[in-house]
Amino acid sequence: MRRTGIFALAIVSAVLLQTTLFARTLFGVAPDLVLVVVISFALLEGPLAGATSGFFGGLLRDLLVTVPKGLTGLSYLLVGYAVGRIRPYVQSMSVFVPIAAIFLGSLAGTGLYEILQGLLGQQTVSWSTGARVVVLTALYNTLLAPLVYPVIRRIVGLYQNEKVYRW
Repeated sequence: MRRTGIFALAIVSAVLLQTTLFARTLFGVAPDLVLVVVISFALLEGPLAGATSGFFGGLLRDLLVTVPKGLTGLSYLLVGYAVGRIRPYVQSMSVFVPIAAIFLGSLAGTGLYEILQGLLGQQTVSWSTGARVVVLTALYNTLLAPLVYPVIRRIVGLYQNEKVYRW
């Protein structure tokens, strides 16, 4: 129970930082800290943690900004689940694995969000501008990865379930 509370606190902190500190844009695009945290949880904990943190982080973010409710939650849920499902197939301990996962996951998450927005008639910019937003967001998130991923790894490491072996 304590572990779930700490993970929820990490998601809430990311949402609050996203809507306050990281709300400023550079070239018209802001980094997506919540998505970086979701991908980090998915890489470290698997598809269930990735999907759960993605859904609740995205939904909480939707509630704090003026967008259709649920689009971000759905996008982050799918990305968190996909990254978590890929996790067992990545056997490398390289520092580039989380960076590459955050870059590719950010491309997928932001791209999926833009597509869903367009399908629901909420698209307010052209598709070329949307593509620029997707690429720049993924690049910004990749720059945040070396700062965020170690913090999330530390949080997960503190609260991982210990295996008990009985004779």
